[in-house]
Amino acid sequence: MGNTEAVLRQKLKEVTREKEFLVTALNVLEEGIHIVDSEGRTIFYSKGLEKIEHSKSNQVVGKHISEAYMLDEESSVLLKVLKTGIAVKNYETTYMTSKGKTISITTNTYPIYDNGTIVAAVSVNKDTTNRKTMTETICRLQKQLYSRQQPYKNGTQYSFRDIIGNSEALQKSLQIARMAAVNLSPILIQGETGTGKELFAQSIHNQSPRLNGPFVAVNCAAIPETLLESILFGTTRGAFTGAEDKPGLFEEADKGTLFLDELSSMSMLLQSKLLRVLERKTIRRVGGNKEIPVNPRIISAINMDPLEAMNRDLLRRDLFYRLAVVTINIPPLRERRSDIPLLTKHFIDRANKIMGKNVRETDDEVARVFARYNWPGNVRELQHAIEHAMNLVDNRGTILKVNHLHSRFLTKCDAPLPHLINPENQDLKSVMCRLERNIIAQALEDNRGNISRAAEKLGVSRQHLQYRMKKLGL
Repeated sequence: MGNTEAVLRQKLKEVTREKEFLVTALNVLEEGIHIVDSEGRTIFYSKGLEKIEHSKSNQVVGKHISEAYMLDEESSVLLKVLKTGIAVKNYETTYMTSKGKTISITTNTYPIYDNGTIVAAVSVNKDTTNRKTMTETICRLQKQLYSRQQPYKNGTQYSFRDIIGNSEALQKSLQIARMAAVNLSPILIQGETGTGKELFAQSIHNQSPRLNGPFVAVNCAAIPETLLESILFGTTRGAFTGAEDKPGLFEEADKGTLFLDELSSMSMLLQSKLLRVLERKTIRRVGGNKEIPVNPRIISAINMDPLEAMNRDLLRRDLFYRLAVVTINIPPLRERRSDIPLLTKHFIDRANKIMGKNVRETDDEVARVFARYNWPGNVRELQHAIEHAMNLVDNRGTILKVNHLHSRFLTKCDAPLPHLINPENQDLKSVMCRLERNIIAQALEDNRGNISRAAEKLGVSRQHLQYRMKKLGL
């Protein structure tokens, strides 16, 4: 008998220790863990959830969900999972604690079975309160700031006359855009980051029959996935605690243009909902059951080849065919180098007005550097390069010189720049190191930092290239 008691005490000690380890492990997680029994009473409330809800476990453990929160069986995900036995994943909800604290979370909730019977439910919760508040605040402030900058009352700032360049590649894109503008067919704008996709979209709107309607833009990559649906389609009062009847961007853009930038950043699930809206020309607000007719013109944009996006499962094929009735390809700056002098003058004139300076031109070396540089950031990078240089020009200076440019322009050009080297001030070894550095830097940029491919292009071994990179400080 004594041996049996000793064994039981040892087993109990081991189980207790394992439980303590488990509780400790759950408490170190940032996510909040909430476990309720089959009756809906809390049996575990983690430290992470205490932090999220600004509460203490002793105020929740042992209480029914309806006591600890202002929730019932219809609004509590935990109670719903207990009742249905079906897991709920990536569910966004906003609720209020018994202390009146409003919380927004993304939750994954699972039933726990024992011999086929539901004995508990566990939820893993990630706090999105600050993110949601911040996103809504940013959207509101952007809208307010943007509206103050608009020369047009429809929410736009640009028209076709603001697109600068005479190159054949750009003029071809502009011709397609102007012809497509007068109709209402959906347009997909393809272009690398910084090429001016929204500038094209606004210009199309301002030459369309919907000129007097609103232009509403949203960057699909800038908004968390859990919030994008409600921002696009709106919300209905009662969808979750604190939810209001609020129109989404589709309703705001009705009879105008909705510009969906970075389309491939949208999840495939949300893309399928977008496709449904485009087919039916109606939206249903989050939490609502009423179909609301909407009819904005859709202009979308993508910063990669659409075929590549579809092959990588970033873009639904059926959505692509729906949105790309007209496709406009904006050429990158490296394919329209003849436009660089015009753009440079434009950005210098703009900076002169803002900074109160009187720069009238660039020297020949700056022109040569700009002509050879690859411009991965396109027109936006050129604009920022000019602004950087203008900050370094003396207030009485009238010429923008090469020493005003950022150092990357001297090391990342398509070809070595011997004209930047003054042999009277440098020995042969220094000159050769400078040239070698330029060549290696360009090879690395062309191959997106892949050392093996850069070494192959340069005709050297990977080890030798790494050695030279270290010696040259690359």
